[in-house]
Order: sequence, then C-alpha cells, then structure tokens
Amino acid sequence: MEKKPLYTVEQVRRLVGIDVLGRDVAYKLARTHGFRLGKRWVLPARVVEALMDGRLPEEEDPAGQGGA
Repeated sequence: MEKKPLYTVEQVRRLVGIDVLGRDVAYKLARTHGFRLGKRWVLPARVVEALMDGRLPEEEDPAGQGGA
C-alpha cells in the first residue's frame, strides 16, 4: 500500500474491498472519522490503517437501543 496522507472514500473501498465495505458504510465512516476537502470526503491515513487493522471503535446503533 502506497503511503498517502489522505484517502478518498473510493480509494478506501478499493483497499478494503468493495464487496466488504459498502458505499453507504464507507461514507458514514468518512462523516465520522474524516472530513470534506472540496467536494470529496477524505480519511486520514491513520484512520485507514486503524480500519485495516480492526482498531476502529465500533459505534453504537441508536436505532437499536431500548426498543423492540
């Protein structure tokens, strides 16, 4: 993997595997751990490395709390 400071959402999907990381989940990840640069969402390399190593903390699902 070429070391870059920032990765676009599509670059991250290709690194992880587009069949593993869906588009909606990838953009949610970008909104949570990345930022907008112009019109593109980007993620810092440290976040991508954490994702690849399985070190990103799991987020709670607010829709799944306290209900049936």
